[in-house]
Amino acid sequence: MASAEGLAVALLAAGRSTRFGSADKLTAALGDRPLIDWAAKAGLSVGAQWQFVVAGPELDADMPGYERLTNSHPEQGLASSLRIAAKRAEALGAGALLILLADVPFVARDHLGRLLAAHGGDGQCCIFSTLAQGVPQPPALFPARYFAALQALEGDKGARGLAQDALFVEAPAGSLLDFDTPADLDLARQHVA
Repeated sequence: MASAEGLAVALLAAGRSTRFGSADKLTAALGDRPLIDWAAKAGLSVGAQWQFVVAGPELDADMPGYERLTNSHPEQGLASSLRIAAKRAEALGAGALLILLADVPFVARDHLGRLLAAHGGDGQCCIFSTLAQGVPQPPALFPARYFAALQALEGDKGARGLAQDALFVEAPAGSLLDFDTPADLDLARQHVA
C-alpha cells in the first residue's frame, strides 16, 4: 500500500437516513457490529495520519481512532459534511483527503490501497471509485489543491462535479453498495451471515 503520510481520512456519517425510518441506520447491527463500524475499520486500515468522522449531533456510536466533527446542519446535504471534512484536513496541513461513506460497509482495504497507489502515481488529480458503469463515487481521494473546491460545494450532490479530470479506480462488484432502507440492510446481512 502506498504511504499514508499526510493523509486524512474522513468518514461521512451525518446523513439523515430518512428512508430508514425512525431507527438509527448507522448503529443497526450488521453481523456482530454496527453498520458504521464496517466503514470505520476500512478507514483505519490505510494507516492515515489523521482520521475523523463527520457526524450529526444525534449519532450515538463509539468511534475509536476517529476524531469526531459535528455537522450541525445535515439537512444542507452531503456537501455540508464535505465542507467540514475539507476544512479540517486543510487546518491539519494534510496533503490529501480520503472520503468514505459510513453506510457503505463492504469497501475493501485492497481497493483503498489502489486509490492511494493511484494518488502516489500522480498526486495532482482527484481519484474516484467506480463500478463497471463508470459513475464516479466514494471512496474518493482529493489532493490538498482540491480542499477549497470541496469547501465551496453546496447541496446533496457531493463532489461528483469535481470528477471531470479525475482518475478512476474500479472497485470489485458489490463493494460499493450503500444501504438506505431496512430491506437493504437485510440483504447486507445475508452477505455476512
